[in-house]
Amino acid sequence: MAERAVAGAAFEALLRHSRTLLIVVDHRLRIRSAGPVAAELAGRPADALPGMSLIAALGSVPLDAVAREALASAEPAVGETELGHRASRSFSVEGLRLPDGGVVLSLSEISALRRAERVRRDFMANISHELRTPLTSIKLLAETVADGAVDDGASARDFAVQIEREVDHLAQLVDELLDLARIESGEVSLTIAPLRPSDVIARLAERIGPMADRQGMTVRVLPPPAEPDHPMVAGDAERLGQALLNLAHNAVKYSHRGGEVRLAWSATEAAVRFEVADDGIGIPEAHRSRIFERFYKVDRSRARDAAAEPERAGAGLGLAIVRHIAEGHGGSVGVRSTHGSGSTFWVDVPRAPHP
Repeated sequence: MAERAVAGAAFEALLRHSRTLLIVVDHRLRIRSAGPVAAELAGRPADALPGMSLIAALGSVPLDAVAREALASAEPAVGETELGHRASRSFSVEGLRLPDGGVVLSLSEISALRRAERVRRDFMANISHELRTPLTSIKLLAETVADGAVDDGASARDFAVQIEREVDHLAQLVDELLDLARIESGEVSLTIAPLRPSDVIARLAERIGPMADRQGMTVRVLPPPAEPDHPMVAGDAERLGQALLNLAHNAVKYSHRGGEVRLAWSATEAAVRFEVADDGIGIPEAHRSRIFERFYKVDRSRARDAAAEPERAGAGLGLAIVRHIAEGHGGSVGVRSTHGSGSTFWVDVPRAPHP
């Protein structure tokens, strides 16, 4: 009897002081003992829980069902439930009947696992959509050509050009997916070295120039600030250039013919900021906090001439890549925009120490 009393006291201490979620109920499914985590989820003081039913205390029908199943069987009962404010946390539940007719419920939080599953499902849904659109177009164009509906050579060449554009879109999508996967998994290692901000901007202007010319746009490099100490940026030249080029591509894509893309940099004591500005269609305020998420698009029809040039519509991965590259440098990204009047994107990268 003494050993049983000691074991009971130890179990009660475990219930009351452990951060593990344990709940003991009697044969009527009323709470006998519960730890601080249960009280936190119930939004009540711990001493208010004893005597309350599971439903009244935690408002969970699945939790009550597991307890009833365990009460009716000698085998453990398992299930899942969502608890907390607005059922925001997910738990796996195991119930075991006690010798005195009660049930002990052990809950393990699986919120992170469920979030990961939702991300995976969303990813698969998005990538399926992005792949289906060009594949459907390619199939229809190829069937039209194969059925002999195109008799003259000029029309056949036009169809071939459209197929080529769709294939280019697919290739771009695959390249961006692979690139993002490598960056997110940590497979891409950055080669950090001191870089001159003016050289980074000059190289960017050189690379974006041909695309801007094709769209009848100009690229202007704003004069650098007067910096007496000639700041250097600690960056990977290839990856930093890739991030800024993605921003510059978007600036051209979402601007009007005859518009201007402006490239600039400035420095603080800790970082160098690179900016890419345009006078295009801008971004509505409601979307600005999410545009760096992968696959997020403000509007699938925003890209000028997207229907005629599907490869320019994008898959919503470019800005996610920019964010990952900036964070890989220990920096950050941001945007300010006026809907209808243009946007300015920036990448902040730490300064290199002086030699």
